[in-house]
Amino acid sequence: MTLTTHYTPAADATGGQVIGGGWRTVRAAHEQWFARTSWPRLALADEDRRWPEQFRHQSRGLLRRWKLEGLADRVDTVLTELVSNAVVHGGGPAIGFRLTLAEAGLLIEVADRSTELAHIVNADPDDENGRGLLLVEAFADAWGTRPRSDAGGKWTWAAFNAPVQMGAR
Repeated sequence: MTLTTHYTPAADATGGQVIGGGWRTVRAAHEQWFARTSWPRLALADEDRRWPEQFRHQSRGLLRRWKLEGLADRVDTVLTELVSNAVVHGGGPAIGFRLTLAEAGLLIEVADRSTELAHIVNADPDDENGRGLLLVEAFADAWGTRPRSDAGGKWTWAAFNAPVQMGAR
């Protein structure tokens, strides 16, 4: 089950972290929530494994519409990592995804019900996991986490600074 909506984001989506001006002026936004079919730390259902790909497809369409195709590869990588982390580690019955076009650039946000804030871990060379947030840090201009005020849990966000020369349609 999915719910898609347009929204007006909170005035301070980054939770007070300074990432430059222009983030309060929203030009366009997309938000979607999906109901989980499996629970964190258990074997993932096939439907949950498909969410990163489905959100990448949606974000590419929005980036085309907003004339920001040049960010597509970076956004794809970061979005995949944030959604995958929420599916694998996040709690709760649903996960949310926001893509916001602001005057200063593009903001990705992924919500789950886990209260454990995302952080970079030191993976051993032989570890198969534990490097996703290193990719987020490398590809995004800024990233962080903030508590959800509406239902508990957290938002993990990534910002991409981009001069926006057009109005969103």
